[in-house]
Amino acid sequence: MATATSTESQPTIMHRVASMRLGLKIVISGAVVTGAAAAVIATAPSPEDNSLDASRIIPSLSNPQQAADKVPAAVMTMLDPGLKLDPSQTRLLGKVDTVTYYGVAAGDKICMVPVDATGKDNGFIGCTLLKSFESGGLKFENAERTEAAWLIAPAAAAKALGSVKSEAGWSQQAPNFLVRNNK
Repeated sequence: MATATSTESQPTIMHRVASMRLGLKIVISGAVVTGAAAAVIATAPSPEDNSLDASRIIPSLSNPQQAADKVPAAVMTMLDPGLKLDPSQTRLLGKVDTVTYYGVAAGDKICMVPVDATGKDNGFIGCTLLKSFESGGLKFENAERTEAAWLIAPAAAAKALGSVKSEAGWSQQAPNFLVRNNK
């Protein structure tokens, strides 16, 4: 097995390769670096990918569904069957005036289902990709811009609420669910 030595003034090729692979600055002074040492560095475990876990956005998905979490069956039948929504996986997010918002995971997407108590706007659903959810969340707004609902990443709630503080009517109904009601 070949070995490489390094001094502070002249880093070895092994040092440069390890630094580029790991994006780290590694200082080797007066050491002998072997292939085995490089293998130890390369075997560090990568962080777990939970980008497709909808419960990171709607934590209650980790718990059994409650009666209040259920989207009315008549509304579920109006939704796009191509999304393959599991009615047992819907969760209540919050409410604005006459509209109740539910969240649901749909494969690689997370969706919001607004249920209008008057029934006039039922059957609508909005979805976004789970992998890119942190970039902006999922936001609904009525045509009159008097009501809105915004599901955001839990870690971004305070920042999101701060970003709309100049707009009247915003409040936080859940750790990562904001609503606006200007009626």
